[in-house]
Amino acid sequence: MTTPSLEDILQDIQNQLGSDFIATDVVGMDGLSIAGRAANPNLDSTAAAARFAMVMKLASNVTEKIGMGDVEDSLVTTTDAYILTRFLGDGSYYWGITVTINATLGLVRMLMSEYANQIWEALPH
Repeated sequence: MTTPSLEDILQDIQNQLGSDFIATDVVGMDGLSIAGRAANPNLDSTAAAARFAMVMKLASNVTEKIGMGDVEDSLVTTTDAYILTRFLGDGSYYWGITVTINATLGLVRMLMSEYANQIWEALPH
């Protein structure tokens, strides 16, 4: 069975989220976006990708220091959007999905769980 391309996987996720989809990015822990999609073609998510790499590192460090286990995902809620991020594979990449505040978080988490391994397999390592 052929592994789907990263672009195909991200397109499928966008399709499943429909009008609630804002953006998704797969980002190295150096803050560089490897692949991404946005509903608005003028959206530049590269600055956000770098900043969320710092958030993911900090969340991981904090939970380790307080003995609360590994970070499964991180949720940032704003007045307009939910930003859900999670580590991929060995933790050298993270994946983020941004959706409208009207989105169902359970669906977003389910999609992230369902597609995380496929995205990891599609990444060059």
